Amino acid sequence: MMGMLQSLSFVLPMALWALAALPLIWWLLRFTPPKPRPEAFPPIRILLGLKPDEETPDKTPWWLLLLRLALAALVIFLVAQPFLKPSGQVAAPPGNRLVIVDDGFAAAQNWRDRRQALLDVLDVERRAENRVTVLGTTPRIIAQDYTAIAATVAMDNARAMKPQALMADRLAVLAKLTDAQWREFQSVVWLSDGLERGEAAAFVKALQAKAPQATLQIMAPSAKQLPVALGKAELKDGEITVPVLVPNGVAAAGLTLNVKATNGRTLLDVPVTDVGYGTGLAKFSLPTTLRNEVQSLALANQNHAGARQLLDDRWRRRTIALQTAESSELAQPLLSPLHYVSRGLEPYAELFFPQTSEDFGNLIDAGLSMMVLADVSSVAEDVAPKVKDWIEKGGVLLRFAGPRMAAAHDEFVPVKLREGDRTLGSSLSWETPQTLQAFPEQSPFVGLTIDPSITVSRQVLAEPDAELTTRTWASLADGTPLVTAVRRGKGLIVLFHVTANANWSNLPLSGLFVEMMQRVAGLDPAQINVAADGQEVQNFAARLVLSGEGDLVVPDGTTQTIAAADFDKTTVSAKHPPGLYVQSGRERAINLALTQNDLQVLPATISGQAVGSYDVAPPRSLVREIIIAAVALFLLDCLATVWLGGGMARFRQVAAIMLVALYVYPVDPAQAQSADDAAMEAALSPRLAYVKTGKSELDQISEEGLSGLTLILSERTSANLAKPVGLDIRSDDLALFPLLYWSVADDAEALDETTRQRIANYMKNGGTIFFDLRDGDLATGGAASDALRRILEKLDVPPLEPVPDNHVLTRAFYLLDRFPGRYESGPLWVESTLGDVGSNPGTADGVSSLIIGSNDYAAAWAIDERGEPRYAVVPGSDRQREFAFRTGINVVMYALTGNYKADQVHVPALLERLGQ
Repeated sequence: MMGMLQSLSFVLPMALWALAALPLIWWLLRFTPPKPRPEAFPPIRILLGLKPDEETPDKTPWWLLLLRLALAALVIFLVAQPFLKPSGQVAAPPGNRLVIVDDGFAAAQNWRDRRQALLDVLDVERRAENRVTVLGTTPRIIAQDYTAIAATVAMDNARAMKPQALMADRLAVLAKLTDAQWREFQSVVWLSDGLERGEAAAFVKALQAKAPQATLQIMAPSAKQLPVALGKAELKDGEITVPVLVPNGVAAAGLTLNVKATNGRTLLDVPVTDVGYGTGLAKFSLPTTLRNEVQSLALANQNHAGARQLLDDRWRRRTIALQTAESSELAQPLLSPLHYVSRGLEPYAELFFPQTSEDFGNLIDAGLSMMVLADVSSVAEDVAPKVKDWIEKGGVLLRFAGPRMAAAHDEFVPVKLREGDRTLGSSLSWETPQTLQAFPEQSPFVGLTIDPSITVSRQVLAEPDAELTTRTWASLADGTPLVTAVRRGKGLIVLFHVTANANWSNLPLSGLFVEMMQRVAGLDPAQINVAADGQEVQNFAARLVLSGEGDLVVPDGTTQTIAAADFDKTTVSAKHPPGLYVQSGRERAINLALTQNDLQVLPATISGQAVGSYDVAPPRSLVREIIIAAVALFLLDCLATVWLGGGMARFRQVAAIMLVALYVYPVDPAQAQSADDAAMEAALSPRLAYVKTGKSELDQISEEGLSGLTLILSERTSANLAKPVGLDIRSDDLALFPLLYWSVADDAEALDETTRQRIANYMKNGGTIFFDLRDGDLATGGAASDALRRILEKLDVPPLEPVPDNHVLTRAFYLLDRFPGRYESGPLWVESTLGDVGSNPGTADGVSSLIIGSNDYAAAWAIDERGEPRYAVVPGSDRQREFAFRTGINVVMYALTGNYKADQVHVPALLERLGQ
């Protein structure tokens, strides 16, 4: 009985204070009205039998009073929600206790369970009024407190304890405890992560040797709670292979690898195959554009740092355009200015060789990463403004010198150049060819080994000035710049002061040149860190680090920088946690280097010590038993009340009370399903919708088009919409969708009166319907136009007009003067804006309730799972498709924000009225 009382607990213990009201309830219930006495009808006899004295009520029977007090107490206990805690697995002997907790990545998978086990141990010590020492096994920069503290304080500290993205170092923890502290421990508890890692036996033997007087208890998770991790990913022939490490005894079926982009969305779900004893494999490949967006690989349903691999810019394949002014030497590849550059960049990028300015413009519009110009004296005038804008937005321009640049050059150079060139080692020069000196610390080339056989015999010289040193990435032995760079806006301009072939130096013939090309190809100007004094940061600094649960978070003040020369040799530690580090435009990742040995399962017995389990019986709720007891007492009270009140005459009232009691009987929330789940989901997660036409092919194009538009909206705007849905215009609720896309079928029939009234109410209350005839021209009067007339027949359609030049649709997000889709000739029609805004009967807040086009917009927006367009545009260009997406974005923003952009003209007047 005492054991049961000790395990009794309450979810809301404060509700028990209501028990203090039981005396008041007893005082109110101690009297009951007297039982009615039957009398014969004669009135005179009734009058004679009346007593003139005032009677007091009879006393309530003690048994009924006790029953009602018990019922009131049960109601109070029901509010407090009592439950029986399972008996603790860890006893509480007198004296201090040492609790060692594995808080590395492997414990993060079920950290709440680990923390609850720790709190249960500490709660036992709190009741025994013992002191405890709690130590984590992961390395720390800030030393742990090794002194014994009160269990209450230790519980507060345990609630704030978090797993680390590191591997546990158990033996290192024991070395910091003194012999005096070991002698004070009467018990030791090791809350392990369940992994052996080759040190468990040595760790247990050390505990037994240092505290022989103490009892030792070991707890470990079950096999289903052990983590599954990722090995080192590899790239070969465009395919990424990721080994999956599975602890022995863990069911690894159904594992999935999520390929995540930098914005957090999942690009691809890859099933794990070839799952054997302790191993698994995931393979996938992506187009260049999508692969460049990949930031990490993560195992689904595995919430720890070991299940996530970060990919840096070494995994990204850039798109690079190369051009040279020379053409006669292209027939001899070894003499071509672009031969060695292309060979150096080819493993790391996708190369293009544009021949005209128009080709350059198209590549820039398509998202060019880097541009290489070999001995090009000046950029063509017709494309120069676009190149300048591209650089300022984050592009990298790499240039190589040559005879043409020595004679003349344009503005796209990082430093001011002297006219002509400098010749070293010729018959007319006293100077000898120069070698390279060590790369400066701010250079992206720092850490590369310089080949002493590399010499430069000719170069273009930079005019000395105050900024030349800060813009120099590489120099010759005499200090003259070999590579210079400058930041323009968000982009970079880099210049090699020698030719891209072996005419002026043998640098292009060396392996160093390939490594330098790799560094330049991996530059990301947006990630260049600049210190307060204007000099670039020399070391790699953490930008994002992994938490123990595998989330990317901002690093705290304990994370230290890494010298560029030492980065490749750096391993995960407390000073350098796994994460993404940046320096001078380069991004590098540090991951947990896990092998199968790191996931060996802890044996059932270690050095003669049995290993217990975290799995305990769940707390048993007493709510059901209390409800049953309360209902039983209530029914007994009802029967007693009926009996004391004069029989069964009030049976109907009692029956009614019983029905009410049954009605309010608590129902399991898991069994209650709301009839409005779909409407609630639509209200909480805004999304686009299309009208189902009954044509499977047409509805599929509408769904694919809206899905593509939703993805573009999430990338370019702050509108994060859920997956689009199809609606039955006759039955589904339309009010929760601000915009309906209606692809008009050629054989669409007229609407019935009920559907027509639903559409009229939808448009009157602010909804917008986008009709798309898909024929390219509204003026042709084809089958689609006839179908639209049938749909709109008998509807109160306001006057329509082509979108005016000053309409909100032309500037809702992008500035547009045309609205192309798959076709580009058809105009876009909206409600006429003649008169006051909002005066049209079908509009709300000045927003057109009807938008009619014919350019087959959904087909232009549709993309496949790889991000590629599904349908060709007519006449066909990437620019036309881009403007089709812009049209869709403007329409969605117009439907979501209304006449917000038009109202901006009133801002000056409002500010003037406010006195600003």
